[in-house]
Amino acid sequence: MLATREQELIALHAEHFSRIYQYIAYRINDRERAEELANDVFRIVWEKQPPEPPGIGWLIATARNVLGNEYKGRRRREQLMERLAEEARTRDATAPDDGQQGSVAVILSRLKDRDREILMLSYWDDLTTAELAESLGCTSSAAAVRLHRARKAFAKAAPQHLMTEREV
Repeated sequence: MLATREQELIALHAEHFSRIYQYIAYRINDRERAEELANDVFRIVWEKQPPEPPGIGWLIATARNVLGNEYKGRRRREQLMERLAEEARTRDATAPDDGQQGSVAVILSRLKDRDREILMLSYWDDLTTAELAESLGCTSSAAAVRLHRARKAFAKAAPQHLMTEREV
């Protein structure tokens, strides 16, 4: 039964992937992200296990929902970056700050959206790896790998003095 489902999904993917990808790619300006989102549509098919293989209409409706989530996420990230910039501008001058808070905000703004999101979920929202996995819709091990990669990206983007001061 599993092999049959796999074959059906492979056939469905082969038949409709390019149309779903184009549908998404026309609406966002990121080819790599469009490919990820198109693959998410087929992941949803796998998870939902519809009794009959879905048609292009069902796939487009699912792609529309996936795009809606993408737009919401982008809007949240933009609002967060605006809030970070505002907080950096209005930070109380009397508060002891050696420039690290502003530096962290600048470094975060330079990271890829995926890296910034997982770092903020982990450190600011204080989510565990299991909670990260649930919120990102992936396994715990995938969330741990994504967090590790995001930390490496942050460390690479951070000025050396910031990293050595934090380690002390």
